[in-house]
Amino acid sequence: MPGWHAKTKNLVAEGKLKVAGIVQEQHPNRAMLYMQWQQMDWPVLADPFNELGIKVVPITLLIDQHGIIRFKNPKESDLKEFLAASYDHDAAKLKTPAARTGYSDFKKGVTFRQRFDSPERQPDDFENAVRFWEKALALDPDQYIWRRRIQQYGPRLDKPYSFYDWVTQAREEIIARGDIPHPLTAEPSGSEFARPARRIAESAALAHPDPNGKVSRDLLPLVAMHPVVVPSTKGDGGAVRIHIQLTPRAENDIHWSDDVGPVQFFLEPDSPVTIHDLSASAPAATGKRTLEFELRPKDGASLPESFRGAAFYYICEGAEGACRFLRNDIVISLR
Repeated sequence: MPGWHAKTKNLVAEGKLKVAGIVQEQHPNRAMLYMQWQQMDWPVLADPFNELGIKVVPITLLIDQHGIIRFKNPKESDLKEFLAASYDHDAAKLKTPAARTGYSDFKKGVTFRQRFDSPERQPDDFENAVRFWEKALALDPDQYIWRRRIQQYGPRLDKPYSFYDWVTQAREEIIARGDIPHPLTAEPSGSEFARPARRIAESAALAHPDPNGKVSRDLLPLVAMHPVVVPSTKGDGGAVRIHIQLTPRAENDIHWSDDVGPVQFFLEPDSPVTIHDLSASAPAATGKRTLEFELRPKDGASLPESFRGAAFYYICEGAEGACRFLRNDIVISLR
């Protein structure tokens, strides 16, 4: 985009060309931040449901005054030819879009993820989004827009690139110019920043806080845990990305404390899997927190059907309530 923007800027200023963009982003305001960073000022339309049926991006189209595409991914010589030509309306070049297998499932996934990123989120929205995207991709494996949507949140060995590693630099340079960066409704998570990697080191082995199982269990629980498993689109069972939402029970007026450190997650002893890339969301006194990590089998084996682990956290009940260090055990299915 920046290259074509530089090449066409004068043509736009002279009124010889009009430029518009369409993005298939799940979160279109991230594209707006990119546009602000690159100082591209043409209008951008959002198509998160991929109504256009595009399979790969980016593409550049030259469209005449009748709405007919004359060049796809043009060269500079094509642009010159396009600007010099006078096109007649040609109805024969208008095509009826073909039926799209899997489209309704992809759209359901986008809708669930949109609600997940809103104040009205439901605990299983993210999980439902991933499942519908998987279903859609199984019906149309060549649809790379759909594949990228899963890879965005999935394991690093499945990624073609880091999806949002430019966000931090963009914000810094925009602020340095004296501007305010375009706000994002959903901040990118660790998986969206993660770079491709076939080999990543196992997360540092911290001392287990409860090797003898003596820490009190959060049996009520005061904090509900909801895991989301994002598999590799390669289907090789080499790794999965785990996202765990931790939600305090509002009726108990629970708030977090980091006096003994942030939320942690540990596997049961002798687990057949290893944890990589473990991260926790930025500390906040109240509200949801998230744990995120990559899970890989030991010794080149396949991933098991499930694994056991436990989250450990320090929470307080009420403004004057006691603070307690608790353990929350969980079994997560991988199949």
